[in-house]
Order: sequence, then C-alpha cells, then structure tokens
Amino acid sequence: MIRLGFHLSVSGGVYNAALAAEKHHYGTFQIFASNPRAWEHRKIDDTDAARFREVTRKSGAVPFAHVPYLCNPSSPNPEVLRKSLGMLVGNMESCAQLGIRGLVVHMGSHLGKGEALGLGSIVKTLTSAIDSAPRVRILLENSAGYNNSVGSKFGEIGKALESFGQAEAGVCLDTCHAFAAGYDLRTKTAIDAMCSEFEDKIGFRRLGLVHLNDAKYDLGSGLDRHWHIGKGKIGIGGFTELFRNRHFQDMCFIMETPVNQDGNEATNMKAAQKAAGL
Repeated sequence: MIRLGFHLSVSGGVYNAALAAEKHHYGTFQIFASNPRAWEHRKIDDTDAARFREVTRKSGAVPFAHVPYLCNPSSPNPEVLRKSLGMLVGNMESCAQLGIRGLVVHMGSHLGKGEALGLGSIVKTLTSAIDSAPRVRILLENSAGYNNSVGSKFGEIGKALESFGQAEAGVCLDTCHAFAAGYDLRTKTAIDAMCSEFEDKIGFRRLGLVHLNDAKYDLGSGLDRHWHIGKGKIGIGGFTELFRNRHFQDMCFIMETPVNQDGNEATNMKAAQKAAGL
C-alpha cells in the first residue's frame, strides 16, 4: 500500500500534527519531536502525547520523526558529538512516548576530516544512543553530496549500518538528495540501476521510508534544494516510474516540498497521487 503525506508542524502541541494528517486524509506524516533550532530537548507533555497516539490510532496515519538538523553524528568535535548524542537519545525517548515507528537521522558532516573519521563517529554515536534509549528504529537519510557530507553514496550508508549493528536499523531514501548526489531518477532504466546499487550496497529490507521531493537543480549538483513534485529536474515521469517499481509498492512517502507561488501541499499531493495512479 502506498501512503502519502507531509512533514507537519507541531505548533501548539504534537497532537496538532496528527489532527492535520487526519483532516487531510494523509496516510503518513513526519514531525520534529523536539525544537529544530535548539539543542535542548524538552519532554513532551503526557496529555499531548496521549492525544497524538489516539488520533493516529483512529486515523491510521503512520507517523515518523526527524532529528533536528543541528545533530551531527559525523562531527570531529567532541562537544558537538556529546550534544548530538543527547539529542538522539531525547528524540528516541519522545518517539517511544508517541508511538512513532522510525526516527530519521542525517549522517552529517566530517568537516573535512575524512569519510573514515565521519563513519567512525556515526557508529560510536548511534551505538551509544541505542544503548541509552528505548528501541526506536533509526533511519539513516542519504545526503545530497554537499562538501564534507557523509552518506551521499549507498556504499557509505551500508558501511555504517553494518558497523553499528542494530539489525532493525534502516534507511530513509530522499529522492532529491539521491538525484543531487548523481543517482538518476528520470527513467525506468535509471531507476532500475539505482535500485540495483541500493540492493547491493544496503538491501531493500532496510528501506523504511521515502522522502518524496523533486530537485530544483541538475543531476549531480550536490545541492539540497527540494522542489515541487513534477516541476523540478526529476519530473513527473520519473516519479511515475518510481511508483511503478516493485520495491516501492508498499511504502510510506513523505513530502518536504516548499510552499510558495509555485505550489503547496495540495498541489504536491495531487501531483504525487497522479504519479502513483491513486
């Protein structure tokens, strides 16, 4: 079953995101479980969490959370790693409280110190978080390939998953990031090639979520600029072929598309539904 949804605001309480998903009949949605602009993690109010769980139970929408972008588990800076670990643990605790099945984590940047150091930091940080927090499925998100980033290539992600050893850990595949990193998604042939590499380096049993975003800039640009479904460089034909691929037939797809004069949630949902044949 294909489930479509968006990253939603938790302004006024996390349950408001669940209510919005219910109102718009989204099959899935994503939230920040903590302030995306601060290191400090505040525990979610129990009443708020209970309402969130009840609304998602009734609506059937599948919730996910995303760790704030401040988190950098690849950092060579010990203080940043300490803060990142605390943020991961806090977010995992909130996910358990909310009944959220997966926590999306950016692999971060090694800041010029090299891939090996970055991967080592990720493994150490994630292992410590898993040992200190409730069991929540970690989903490593592929990066766009910007300077010093870790995880733009499937081989890097596969190495990290093999090394820290949480069997249920997985991947969130972002289509814009993949395209920016050089994975062509515009044709059936290109998507088949991407899937072959994903299976070889990671394995589709690890795929837990797709961030469905078009790309504003060209293939291999390295630029993380999400765009409206079908209006970017991937195009509606690419998304149509992605939905037709057997590996994506039973998956949650969350859009992180902008809201501007070129489109909004309603127009992007319509485009995604058309591509998916829904």
